[in-house]
Amino acid sequence: MREGHASRTAFGAAALRAAHQDADEPRIFTDPLARRILGPDRLPDRAWEQPGLRLFIAVRHRFGEDSLAAAVARGTRQVVVLGAGLDTFAYRNPFPETRVFEVDHPAT
Repeated sequence: MREGHASRTAFGAAALRAAHQDADEPRIFTDPLARRILGPDRLPDRAWEQPGLRLFIAVRHRFGEDSLAAAVARGTRQVVVLGAGLDTFAYRNPFPETRVFEVDHPAT
């Protein structure tokens, strides 16, 4: 971790989510903010060159958000995302009655 910079892991996961939006059909997971959160022209070539890892990240996020939807249906009203990295769920949260807390290293 470099002081003042997001972790490489957080950046890599965001890059893989962003690449999934354009590279994979059918799309498993939709994150229209993934590319924007990285900044202009920050999508590395390796995000395109790792389809297995890209799909793993997409499935992981889809599973997490589907599980959260089920929990909200059962009454959950607060969510804590530990190691949130450059996750965008708090911005995309479709459940207005549910508060989202994202926790990570301050530089991230």
